[in-house]
Amino acid sequence: MSSTSTKPKVPAAPQILAILLLSLAATYPVSAQEHMANIGTRHFEMSMEMIPTADGNYVTVAPVVRTSSLSAGPAVKIYLNKIDENSNVIWSRRIAESPDGQHIPLSVVEIIDPSGNAVGYAVTGFDFQFGKTDPIFVVTTDLNGHITNLRRYGGTLPIPGANITPMAGVGNKIIQNNQGQLVIVGSLLLIDNVGVVPFLLNVDTNLQLNFLRVYHDARYLNNLFGFGSMASFDDIVVAPAVDDPQTGQFAPDGYLITGGTKPAGTALTAETLVLRTDLGGNPVATGVYGPMPSASVESKGRAIEYTSLGLVKVVSLVVDPTGAPPYTQVFTLNPGNLNLLQQDQYFGFISHGDIRETVNGEFILAGRGAWDREGAVLRIRNNGSIVFYYGYGSTNVELLTDVHELYDGTLYSSGVTTTWCRGPADQYMVRTRPDGTLPGCPVLSLNIDTNSPQEPKRNTEMAVEFLTEHNTSEGMDITPNTVKRHICPGPIVIAAPWDWFIRADFTRDQQINVGDAIASLSKLFSGGPDAIPENAADANADGAHDLGDVIYTLSYLFAGGQTPAAPFEQVGPDPEAEEPNIFTTEEFFTYFGLNARFGQTQSDLSFDLEFE
Repeated sequence: MSSTSTKPKVPAAPQILAILLLSLAATYPVSAQEHMANIGTRHFEMSMEMIPTADGNYVTVAPVVRTSSLSAGPAVKIYLNKIDENSNVIWSRRIAESPDGQHIPLSVVEIIDPSGNAVGYAVTGFDFQFGKTDPIFVVTTDLNGHITNLRRYGGTLPIPGANITPMAGVGNKIIQNNQGQLVIVGSLLLIDNVGVVPFLLNVDTNLQLNFLRVYHDARYLNNLFGFGSMASFDDIVVAPAVDDPQTGQFAPDGYLITGGTKPAGTALTAETLVLRTDLGGNPVATGVYGPMPSASVESKGRAIEYTSLGLVKVVSLVVDPTGAPPYTQVFTLNPGNLNLLQQDQYFGFISHGDIRETVNGEFILAGRGAWDREGAVLRIRNNGSIVFYYGYGSTNVELLTDVHELYDGTLYSSGVTTTWCRGPADQYMVRTRPDGTLPGCPVLSLNIDTNSPQEPKRNTEMAVEFLTEHNTSEGMDITPNTVKRHICPGPIVIAAPWDWFIRADFTRDQQINVGDAIASLSKLFSGGPDAIPENAADANADGAHDLGDVIYTLSYLFAGGQTPAAPFEQVGPDPEAEEPNIFTTEEFFTYFGLNARFGQTQSDLSFDLEFE
């Protein structure tokens, strides 16, 4: 930090400002193919899924949690962003059901018309309106993210003498099948908490209902349909027809689905469920996998992939009651009868919901480190051996929920960060080399331990029923103030909470010098990077970043001007800060639970981030 005891004789601040403006011609923001960045608003956002688009870009879907002193509680809306491969924002939308709908979006798909052209996007997720008989929602937009349709689905189970209806629901995954229809899987909480049953919903792209099927594991049937059963579907992929090489039995075109199943009210008995259906949702083959219930652990299927070798890969999260961190298990299954061919465990890696095959036949998974608390990518070979396992992040919390291989072999991940934010949390984007490295950025080689257990497949049986309710709802969308921050390579980030800073220290190097004035001018006139946090740019503490801040900094440095207001002598929080810091993963889940779920604790109706 500059001393104020003596100052050299230099031109006045306005003259220096003219010189610095000329110097902008020689300055430009650092750019690189591999990078770390975050996008968001002044509120809480986290990317739940990222998908490639037909034009070579990407769309992310996230909840945006907005708090206000004028409202009784937080507002949770759909946050949809289109970005390019360098994390630049193409458009941004905040979508809500009229008049006051609250949704946590979990999955998005690009809609393709019969001619093969992209025409828009469809989103599903969790709805807050408990007690409604149509809790499953799907919203569609055009290619610019403007809402075109919103419908809700549910209904009464067709059981004589009973009036069993849903009271809450969650859509965990949405895809488009080869017939052009939208297919959604998730789970429904039945009235009076008598059970949770998974569903498969099939609709046309105009959201007209084709069918809604609900399922239950027949092992756990006590009284009537689904009583005492807790089950969910979490991921689905299209499955081509196959002749089973072991039995010769034909399996038609349909779907491969994974999730979890357990009896209600019984701890430590959840198992990973895998189901193969035909195109109508009728079960063709089923199985449960993972540690035996007697092992006193719980497992749940999170992601499923049909591989280029014609096999099935299933990712399962395993929770240990001893207090050890959750770990990840990957199963390789026969595509027809779902017999278990291979299984591998990865201690130290917590999957957050995807597995994708790369061009060379390896597989990439996104999640976080169990011990290192970094957003992490795990790359494995088909035989289960590890290629690499790296963490990407800094002093607070990062989670990665999705990872893709790009055309050039680089890997592009999305998730959430609480370190480099405009609010409590932002969407987090990381693009690395094919080997997982990211030169000039904080990358950790994480600790991981593997083994290959010998646990057999167990048989189960799925029963099905139809629901028929479907209703149209009104929606609205607005364009929020979304900002991208290029984190790395480029700006220097110190080991401090995201919203702690030294006032006027635009470059975040804990020094006030002419470089901060240049960086401030670059932001104002050349589209340069933001300060981290943005309030650091407010040198004169008037609540805005403008030319006055540049003049104030130069006057302090060279003309005996006033010392900037606190925080200044050392790194610290903004006295006007309104949002709390999130330092640890536990604090992150606490914040997300209290704000995004309003304290609701329907754990068996949960989506992936809550299965801890």
